[in-house]
Amino acid sequence: MAHIKLTLQEIYKLNTEINGFINPSTGEILSLGLLNEKLSLPTKYWLTDLAKKTSSEKLVIDQLKEDLIVKYGTKDKDNIFEIEVWTDETKTEFNPSYIQYQQEFNTLLQEVIEIEYHEFKLDDFKNIETSDNYTIFYKLIQVD
Repeated sequence: MAHIKLTLQEIYKLNTEINGFINPSTGEILSLGLLNEKLSLPTKYWLTDLAKKTSSEKLVIDQLKEDLIVKYGTKDKDNIFEIEVWTDETKTEFNPSYIQYQQEFNTLLQEVIEIEYHEFKLDDFKNIETSDNYTIFYKLIQVD
């Protein structure tokens, strides 16, 4: 097994590269992700194993993000916490609570963790033709 140190921001992006991404507002598929490519069964197995690890970390990050929204936000009319970006309708001044939220969340995303994964070879992906760019995942591929 191989190890790599990544920031939580990179883990979040790696999760998207593996699993794909659907715009939560529109439902539009923005990326299919590596798991939706035609892969050999062993490669798909190890990629699924990695996806479980990144998804687990993503859940932790998302929960901490929600905690920060509660900490810095206010309840709206539906009793849901939110943080207004602007102080007023003119959008000329940022809400100080939003700035604090952003600073704290960005600090969290810079934390580094080590993950263990099955070592991938470039040959494992030689048959894939894609227009997507998997910049974080490329760091995990060993090139001979």
